[in-house]
Amino acid sequence: MGVSRRPLALLAFAALSAAGAVAVWLVALGVPRGRALDASALEAFNGVARPPLSPSINGIAHLADPAPLVLGGLALVGIALWRRRPLLALAVPAILLGANATTQFLKPTLADVRLIELSNIQSVYPGSWPSGHATAAMSLALCAVLVVGPQLRPLVALLGAGFAVAVGYALVVASWHLPSDVLGGYLVAATFALAGAAAVAALEARDPARRSAAPAFTPALISAPALAAMAATTVAVGSVAITAQAPGMTLSALEHPSGIVAGLGIAALGLALTAGLAVALRNN
Repeated sequence: MGVSRRPLALLAFAALSAAGAVAVWLVALGVPRGRALDASALEAFNGVARPPLSPSINGIAHLADPAPLVLGGLALVGIALWRRRPLLALAVPAILLGANATTQFLKPTLADVRLIELSNIQSVYPGSWPSGHATAAMSLALCAVLVVGPQLRPLVALLGAGFAVAVGYALVVASWHLPSDVLGGYLVAATFALAGAAAVAALEARDPARRSAAPAFTPALISAPALAAMAATTVAVGSVAITAQAPGMTLSALEHPSGIVAGLGIAALGLALTAGLAVALRNN
């Protein structure tokens, strides 16, 4: 992709991500069948862990609290400055602030009392869309993909997806959020990350001097397909081992098709967003 076309492509992807967020919201809150599937998936996730594991699951969700988000953002700004990319250093806080402030605005603005049937008990989830923690986790992951060099980007994309997906799963297992809340948070984060990347690309295209070469040290090139295969195998084997052997864990989610669909959907979207940004930024 030529330099002049990159900003437009990134903006198009940002618009697509925003449209995806709107579609998730419409289906999850406005379509009765969508609400029912959301509830069924949440109930399936609730059976994954028993009370002894609750502190660990909550701990994973808290990794996307404001304090870790700020510390992570500062670290990414430092990396961007180390790479002599001042525009990236400015983009990181703009993306993080924009995405997370937007989520906090949307939650009360779009608040809707969703009566969810869980084990014959009516539970209420008002103003939970989109998830703030899911937005924070994904915005941090996407900013990491944005600031690192091309050679590290495939690895960072996989690690970032793993972080965001782990937080997303924890939010649903702990019943903090419905699966659609997590998907919405991811897409809000992606919208701002892609728009920020487009702005940086446009400014650097107008003035190439703004983008200096990275420091002399560069890690060895990492094969994205090899990393993906290794990551998929590790996650699959590790998940089965942990679920089957750890005290307090069950395989009950695998008994519910909606739980499987929601789990795969969260993982697929998380990986698609980080990997997609990595591909869009190749050689940049």
